[in-house]
Amino acid sequence: MEKPTLRFNPAIQFDYQPIQNLTISTTGAYNYTNAKDRRFRATLPVKIEETINVLGPSRLDEEWKTTEYKSFQATVNYFTTINKAHNIDILAGYSWEEESERQIKASRDNFPSNTLPHLTAGSPDNQLNSSDGYDWVIQSFFGRLQYNYKERYLMEVTMRYDGSSHFPVNERYGFFPSAALGWRLSEEGFIRDNENLGFINNLKLKASIGILGNNNIGNYAYQSVYNLGEAYNYPVGSNMSQGARLKTYADPNLKWETTRTVDGGFEGVFWDGILSAGATYFYRNTYDVLYKPVSSVSAIFGLELSEVNTGELINRGWEFELGHQHTIGAFRYGINANFSIIKNKVKSLGLGNVEQANGLTGNGTDLFIGYPMDMYYGYKTDGVFLDQADIDAWFAHTDQSAMRATYENTKPGDIRYIDIDGDGVVDPTHDRVYLGTRIPKYTFGMSLNAAYKGFDLNIFLQGVASVKGQLNNFAGFALYSEGNIQRWQLDGEFDPNNPERYPVYPRITNIGGPTGINNQVSDFWIRNASYLRLKISS
Repeated sequence: MEKPTLRFNPAIQFDYQPIQNLTISTTGAYNYTNAKDRRFRATLPVKIEETINVLGPSRLDEEWKTTEYKSFQATVNYFTTINKAHNIDILAGYSWEEESERQIKASRDNFPSNTLPHLTAGSPDNQLNSSDGYDWVIQSFFGRLQYNYKERYLMEVTMRYDGSSHFPVNERYGFFPSAALGWRLSEEGFIRDNENLGFINNLKLKASIGILGNNNIGNYAYQSVYNLGEAYNYPVGSNMSQGARLKTYADPNLKWETTRTVDGGFEGVFWDGILSAGATYFYRNTYDVLYKPVSSVSAIFGLELSEVNTGELINRGWEFELGHQHTIGAFRYGINANFSIIKNKVKSLGLGNVEQANGLTGNGTDLFIGYPMDMYYGYKTDGVFLDQADIDAWFAHTDQSAMRATYENTKPGDIRYIDIDGDGVVDPTHDRVYLGTRIPKYTFGMSLNAAYKGFDLNIFLQGVASVKGQLNNFAGFALYSEGNIQRWQLDGEFDPNNPERYPVYPRITNIGGPTGINNQVSDFWIRNASYLRLKISS
């Protein structure tokens, strides 16, 4: 594999202060990347169960890609204080980003030798070549007003007017305002002048509401896409003309996905920093979700669907912070911890609200009403088959051929899939269930620092809990895409001479297939992804 890359990334910044408290700033950047990706897959003999299998045919893929990214931002910032009480900070700005990419791909296979990895040496029978590219632009006007009265009453208002080439002209721009309020109770006389409350150095209540937009849907989702190829060509006289077929139906009124967030909480510092604490509750509602409601349209329609604005998501939870700082002689130390809880669920899929045969409502693959985003949806399992008698007994009441696991090709060591609805057949329509989500419910961290006469120590812990991960592709499946077998897979593979119902790894069955008998999305491959990471520095 060869991946030479050339990068050129200049940037410039200019600041000017024409009068006191007024600053004009501009920044610009240009990033150019020229990358080449060259991958040659040689023929390779592999021995599996006393049989020599030749991985092949040999294949060479080459790709050349250039990317240009340009950005510019200009801001005007003015700050003033009136009567030593009213503090005002005003900012207005403009930003612009543009990116374009062009790429060319070519490939051939069936090389006469592994020592000739050059395109012209490959067979022309299956040669492929293609070119591709994209362009996008984002333009934004924004402003911010900050005001506080004697650092006691705090206010901030921001406004954004964003335009994106990802949307049609009539829906290109969106307006996204937000506002935040704060009240420093510690500056009020009933706390500041109360000797019994002298331990309160800072205590602030805060609340905010804001709207943000999302345009991450690809570059041309609002435009219809056509397929080209020989199948669509047509004759004009004695000549063949290139034809095209409409591939996707696009919504001409596509617009920004919008998220409204409301939060409120407090933060405080006590006993001159010996203790600090904060807590915030947030409620985040995403609507006009950009989503492809594939399952809600019959195949009779004949076209694929592009993204439409449909659906609604909810995230809500708590964020907590706690700190302790102290000095004892020459020894200084500090402890800071954070902990967050988040509950995520799909409230509606709009056009995608399709009731499935198993009673769930959603798209039938990974989004269902009342369940989290980024969920795993698959089969429940009960270990593997131990021997032929075990296979015979299982298939006497359960048909799992939908897993490519027919009675004839099922062997000891293959996974047993559970018939959830008890109809005698394991199939994707009735027998898949919720297996967990990639979104952690709990996120936490802690930092500890200490210093003594020039020596210091820093310890950082960070982790997540109540989250799932999946072993798949190269990480989970042996010989995936004609790749390698990992040591843990070989060591943990089912052994017919010493059969175990729940081995570390089932029988290695196929070369290169992600959807074979044992490679289905199931709880066999879904693992607890919680972790705690420790980092120490001094």
